[in-house]
Amino acid sequence: MAKSRAVTYSGVIQSADQNKAQSSPRPLRPGDWVQVRSFAEISRTLDAEGKLDGLPFMPEMAQYCEQRFPVSKRAEKTCFAHRQRRFGNAVHLADLRCDGSAHDGCQLGCLLYWREAWLKPVPGPSLEAPAALTSANRAYPNLLTRRLLPNGEILYVCQATELGKLGTEIKMWNITQYLREIRAGNLTLAQEIKQVSRWFFTWIEWRFFKSTSKKQTTPALQSQVQTFSPGDLVAVRPKKEILQTLTNKGHNFGLAFSAEMLSLCGNRYRVVNNVQKMIDEETGQMRYMKRSCLTLDGATCKGAFKCCPRANFHFWRDEWLEKVDG
Repeated sequence: MAKSRAVTYSGVIQSADQNKAQSSPRPLRPGDWVQVRSFAEISRTLDAEGKLDGLPFMPEMAQYCEQRFPVSKRAEKTCFAHRQRRFGNAVHLADLRCDGSAHDGCQLGCLLYWREAWLKPVPGPSLEAPAALTSANRAYPNLLTRRLLPNGEILYVCQATELGKLGTEIKMWNITQYLREIRAGNLTLAQEIKQVSRWFFTWIEWRFFKSTSKKQTTPALQSQVQTFSPGDLVAVRPKKEILQTLTNKGHNFGLAFSAEMLSLCGNRYRVVNNVQKMIDEETGQMRYMKRSCLTLDGATCKGAFKCCPRANFHFWRDEWLEKVDG
């Protein structure tokens, strides 16, 4: 493969004193309150590419510096290319997601990862009104966001593209992955059993559909499709209606519907975005959608039987949704 050269935002020079920030006295747990350290403090933990132990601190994250947030989950593991990887020494805060402003407007909206060295524990939320959060685009330089190949192609670098290089792969049958989620406080045993069993019965229903369906191409629509905008309140259509739009592989013009999405049928959500482009985490290339694809607030992946806390958005076709008044 052709050699690449790094491109960073120019300006502030960071310290090379990497991986030496003070860590919390104990591992952070869900429900703990933390304050994101100042960018000056965080920069002292980063290497020349703006990473700490291989995980990038991205320009989109700088807008949260010196703000307080609750820990929502420990990142004990994560998914990459449909496989689970052991992670650790990182957490997710509230529902803080990447806005793509420093990555040419990527619209995936990935949940951000925070190294514990970038955070400091605090008793609770600030009594003062928080400062307005604004986009961090070009505000904090020297953080690697892309590489330019000699042929002019851009390969993007973000937390998602680097996950495959972190930790080790977890085999599906490794039962310790469930114990670690309980020990970290992400889920109780009862919650894990409920989540896995719910996914299992939905998966059985999904497999039955795929084994009995004869449709090899996306079926023609029988009714007019509504159009949606961010903020619209929508309901996910009934299972029967959605299954009629899929091939026997569970695809709609190349977009995969999943077993977990079946369990969301009938629920109501707000439209977050109409996704036009996104970074492919496996290749680092920007991908452009050929047909409309929506993300919905709260309609995120629960990790199926693996209980992964990454919470990626599910993608929805317009024909799988209907507008709701109010």
